[in-house]
Amino acid sequence: MAIPIIAALLLLGAAPLVAALTPLFGDPATVWADAFSARVLGLAGRTAVLGILTALACAAVGVPVARALARRRGLAGRSLAVLLPLPLILPPWIAGLAWARYVRLSGLWGSVALLTASLWPLVTLFALRGLRAAGSAADAAALARGRTRALLAVELPLALPSILAGMLLIFVFAITDFGVVDFLSFNVAEPFTVLSCEIFQKWARLESAPQAAAVSVPALLMALVALALVLLIERGQAGRYRGLPTAAAGARTASALGRRLGDAGLLLVTASLVAPVAVLVAWAARNPDPLATAAAARDDVLRSVLCGLATGALVALLGVATARLSMRLRPRAELALLALALLPLAAPGVLFAVGEIRLWHAPWNPLSDAIYRSPALLVLALTGRFLPLGVLAARALLLRQDPAPWDAARLTGRGPLARWLAVDLPLLAPAVGLACALGYLLSLRELDVVTLVPAGNSTLVHRLYSLVHIASDDTTAVLCLLLMALVLVPAAAARLLGVPGVERRVRDG
Repeated sequence: MAIPIIAALLLLGAAPLVAALTPLFGDPATVWADAFSARVLGLAGRTAVLGILTALACAAVGVPVARALARRRGLAGRSLAVLLPLPLILPPWIAGLAWARYVRLSGLWGSVALLTASLWPLVTLFALRGLRAAGSAADAAALARGRTRALLAVELPLALPSILAGMLLIFVFAITDFGVVDFLSFNVAEPFTVLSCEIFQKWARLESAPQAAAVSVPALLMALVALALVLLIERGQAGRYRGLPTAAAGARTASALGRRLGDAGLLLVTASLVAPVAVLVAWAARNPDPLATAAAARDDVLRSVLCGLATGALVALLGVATARLSMRLRPRAELALLALALLPLAAPGVLFAVGEIRLWHAPWNPLSDAIYRSPALLVLALTGRFLPLGVLAARALLLRQDPAPWDAARLTGRGPLARWLAVDLPLLAPAVGLACALGYLLSLRELDVVTLVPAGNSTLVHRLYSLVHIASDDTTAVLCLLLMALVLVPAAAARLLGVPGVERRVRDG
């Protein structure tokens, strides 16, 4: 079973990166001079600053929210827990459409603001895991040393590895993002550009592939270092969260003033999540015929949904298989497998798309003509791009599970098929559901890959991005809400039907 999984990871993740970077070896002297030229190093510094500021801003919002959610069961906490995934549904540049009407967004700080508004829930989810694991120790310390000293000396230090892991992932997402910076650079005299913009421009303008590959080297190095740190942190925390009860950090005593301030803060954060959607709804209400606007995008919607479903299925299948295989390996082999699985996250989306095109549209590939413009290439690219997140999500759930049922099933003497149907499948179902939902959701909102892959030009998110600067607000708003509905309606149905993995609430960790 290990060989097919490793082969799939190599084909979907490593091979596109190799294909994108092979031009580096055509003229090494010129290429490496370009890679470390003054302009590229300047862009690299600007990109690093964007990633660091975004990670810090996300932590400043996400950690307090996580601590409040870990301790409150009131209406404010429950409402925020339900709405927490909302920023992940809308691409940040779509939320920027709503915020830009009331707030001036441009340059570095505008990019940080939009990326933070979209990514901070990731820090919250990571911090929740650590804060709940530290809950009992923090309660004991609070009785002996007071709440403030317990927070600073016990609770936060114990949760810090999880918080840092979330911040590092956000750093990677920020330095590889293209859509936000490009959105804020439209029709600007002095646009704020980063490495992903430079990669896209060189490829889109048909400049030499070696130059495009050279520009990507600093971004890859920064992202690889961050991902290596994530792996080391996660390896150090292995087994720490296994079997953690869902109510390990229940409501705790606090002063009346503290409770009121906490609830006010949660309501303020909740309002910030809902505000962009409310603005889009108000704009869409001015559309004279929203049904006709939606109907005009029918073909793009159909392709987006079908590609999203296919991507979700592949991410679930390979993500859960990879996560489960990693848990059975020895530490060094486990680390190597996870490094291979996370490798695509290190590449900017535009570079990964370039690699997919170079790999599957190569002259030696007999399937080149058939696959290049087909949705199959889009599904392969999206699967490779988001498989790492499916692996991380599935692994997080599987590590939480008690291994006793698997061990007991092996002792019963029943056959492999019977054990799979009776024990393995029910235990794996939540991880499968979560990985599938992630693959579907992220593929619908992905812009970087669909911009370059030919089949992506007929998707809803690409149509939206094309209309952002030329269409009326009400037309764009209707399509933005349609994109949200493609995620929210299936998610709501899945929760009502109790689909494993999808019905799990944020408070369940």
